[in-house]
Amino acid sequence: MTLSPSQRLASIDDLLLYRLGRLSGVAGAMVVRLCEGGHGITRREWAVIGQLYENGSLPPSVLAERMHRDRARTSRNLTALINKQLVLRTIPAHDRRSALVSLTPAGQQLYEALMPRIQAINSQILSALQPDEAARFDEALARMQLRAQALLAELGPDLPKANRRQGQRKDVL
Repeated sequence: MTLSPSQRLASIDDLLLYRLGRLSGVAGAMVVRLCEGGHGITRREWAVIGQLYENGSLPPSVLAERMHRDRARTSRNLTALINKQLVLRTIPAHDRRSALVSLTPAGQQLYEALMPRIQAINSQILSALQPDEAARFDEALARMQLRAQALLAELGPDLPKANRRQGQRKDVL
C-alpha cells in the first residue's frame, strides 16, 4: 500500500503546512496581482477592507483580533489605507480615547469591485473537488483549525519566542 504524503511525512514536500503554503503561494499570487496591480493595495490591506466591509466600524484592536494579527501591523495597514482614502478613522465624542475605523465610500466600491474576482479564483481552485469532497474538505479544515488551536495552547508556552534578528544560535555550531 502506498502512503499519501500526509501519512508519510518523510520530507519537507510531505508536510501539511509546506503543501498549504505552496498552494497559498500560487493562488495568493493571483490575488496579489489583482490587489496590487489592479487597485494599488496589498493583500494585507485587502484583508482589512474585507473585514471592515463585512463587520462595519470596528476599534482597531478588535480588527486586529479578528484578523489574527498584531496591533502594530494592523495599525500600519490602517494608516496606509487612510492615506489612500479607503478607510476613515473616527473618534467618538463620548470617548475621546477610543477610535473606530470604517470604510469610506471608495473603500466600499473597491471591495465590491474586487470581491467577485477573488471569489472567482477561489471557485476555480475549488472546482478541482466534487461537491461532496468540498464539504468534507471544509469539515476537515475546521477540525484541523481546532486541533491547531489546541496544540498551540498545549505547546505554546514551551516554544521559543520568534526572534528574526537573533540569527543563528551559537549552540547549533
